Amino acid sequence: MKLSRERAEQLALGYMNKDKNENYKLELIDVEVSKISKRYWAATFEVRTSEGHPIEGPLLILVDDEMEKAMSLDEAVEAHLLDKDK
Repeated sequence: MKLSRERAEQLALGYMNKDKNENYKLELIDVEVSKISKRYWAATFEVRTSEGHPIEGPLLILVDDEMEKAMSLDEAVEAHLLDKDK
């Protein structure tokens, strides 16, 4: 892996915080190499109310180790399909 765990975490947090809202907060649960593809780091988040009650989770964000870019699972699948068509 090119990226360190810490850098993958920073990229995932940056991605999640770009549309930050005071009505909820995101709690990082873990960052690990994806079990599906060694190309990605998998960052898992839990969405909580501002009071700390869980709303949704776990929410998965993938960090592409080659592109050094964080993305949602949907974005990663779309990128994979586009690469496959090339």
